[in-house]
Amino acid sequence: MADITEDLDDRRTSLRVDMEAERIGLAWHDVNGQQQLADGICIDLSRRGVLIEYKSGFKVGELLEVTFNPDNDKKHTVKGQVCRTISCSPQGFHIAIQLL
Repeated sequence: MADITEDLDDRRTSLRVDMEAERIGLAWHDVNGQQQLADGICIDLSRRGVLIEYKSGFKVGELLEVTFNPDNDKKHTVKGQVCRTISCSPQGFHIAIQLL
């Protein structure tokens, strides 16, 4: 069995953390400059980016703040820029964010 896992080739060069659909906090500024706050779902996290699911899409280049563990003392916020938005269902989008 150990031989099988050693033979698998992972194409990714950076480490990934599976967040297993963990709730996150999102913050961004709308076209009027007003800060907007919402909850989303983290799908995948790496050193350079985050893949999230949210009910609407964002424009490529838009800046977001992503807060992990938003409701406890382990809260941590990172900033990033949207690099891809894909409709995954009529009720949601997968948004790829490059961390800054």
